[in-house]
Amino acid sequence: MAWHNVLDTEQLTVKLDDQDAAALQEINDGGISPNYVTIRLAEAEIDELVTALLQIKQSIQRF
Repeated sequence: MAWHNVLDTEQLTVKLDDQDAAALQEINDGGISPNYVTIRLAEAEIDELVTALLQIKQSIQRF
C-alpha cells in the first residue's frame, strides 16, 4: 500500500491510497494534544463529497 499526500495542512490531510483506490482524509481538532479522525472514501463517496462541498461553496458565496 502506498499513500500519496495530495493536501497537507495543519488540520487536514488528504491522501491517495493507490492500492485500495481510495481517498483518506485525516482531520484533527487542532488542540494541544489533537484528536484525529480518519475517513476512507471510495470513488462514489468522493463524488458525493465533492458535490456537497460545491453546493456549500455556492451557498457561502451568496452571502
